[in-house]
Amino acid sequence: MPVVSVIVPTYNRAHLLPASLASVLAEDVDLELIVVDDGSSDGTAEMVAAMREPRLRVIERPHAGIAAARNAGVDAARAPVIAFHDSDDLALAGRLTVPLGVLRARPDVDLVIQNGRMLPPEDAPHVAETPWIPPPVARRLVAGPVGVAEVFRWNLGQLQGMCFTRRSLAAAGPLDGSFRILDDLDLVLRVAAAGRAVFLDRPAFAYRRHPAGVARDRATVSEEAIRLADKLACEHPEAVALIGRRTFARRQARRHARLARERARAGDRPGARAALARARALDPGNPRYLLQALVGQPLGALWAAVRSRG
Repeated sequence: MPVVSVIVPTYNRAHLLPASLASVLAEDVDLELIVVDDGSSDGTAEMVAAMREPRLRVIERPHAGIAAARNAGVDAARAPVIAFHDSDDLALAGRLTVPLGVLRARPDVDLVIQNGRMLPPEDAPHVAETPWIPPPVARRLVAGPVGVAEVFRWNLGQLQGMCFTRRSLAAAGPLDGSFRILDDLDLVLRVAAAGRAVFLDRPAFAYRRHPAGVARDRATVSEEAIRLADKLACEHPEAVALIGRRTFARRQARRHARLARERARAGDRPGARAALARARALDPGNPRYLLQALVGQPLGALWAAVRSRG
C-alpha cells in the first residue's frame, strides 16, 4: 500500500509531462502516481505508458475539466494521504517527504501547505522569479494558526504544494466542477473550515506561468472569486464569522469593483455599472466607489482612457 497518492490531471501537455512526472517520482517515498488523461489528443496516454514505471497508473476519460479529472484521481487513489500535482509544473526536493513527516508527527493536522516558486512568465522572461507567498505573509502563516480565514485572505489555493489526509477530503466532498479556475481554492477553504492546516515556508513546486492561461483573464478571475466567496458564506456561515463580516463584505466589494473595471475596459458599460453598484452596496462608506459611480465608470478605466488620448 502506498503512503501517498499523487494525482496529476493533464490535457494535451505531452511535451511537458515527462519532466513534470520525473520530478515527482524523484521523491524518496512509497508513492503511487495517478495520471488522469482528460481527453488529450496529443498521445499523452501512449507516452505515459511507454515510461514503464510501476508506480504510475493512467486513467483515460472524456474531456470534462480539471476538477472532474482531479475527482477521478481521488476516487482511484489508495493511500491515506493525497497530493495533487499540475502536469506542467515541477515538484521540488522534499515536496512529499517533508509534509508526510509533519502528518506523521501531527495526527491532528489535516492539511500541510507549502510555499512555491513562481517562474517568470513565458512571454516576459525578464520578469523576476517570485515566491508564491511573499516573506511577510509567509512569516505570519508559519506562526499560525492557519484556518479558513487565512486561506480566504491570502488565496491559498495552489494544490501542487499541499498534502491532504484522505479523511479531510472525504469530509469536504469532491472538487466543484462548476468553477473554471478556482476549484482548488474552493476545496482548500472547505477543508480548512472543518479541519486543521499548517504552513511551511519552503518551496515545494515551481509554477509555470503561461501567456494564454485562463488565470490571465482577469474578468473571469473576478467573477469566480465573487462566486467562490458567496458559496463559502452560504455553505459555511461560521467561516464568515471567523473572517469577520465587515472584512468579508469589503473583500467582496473590492472584487466587484475589479470586475467593474474589467467590464468597462471590455466595453460592457451596463455590466460595469451593475458590478459597481454591488460594490457600493457591500461597502457604502467607501468614497472611491461613490466617486466611480459619479464619474460613470471605474477610475482605473477612466484614467486608462485619458492616457490613451494623450
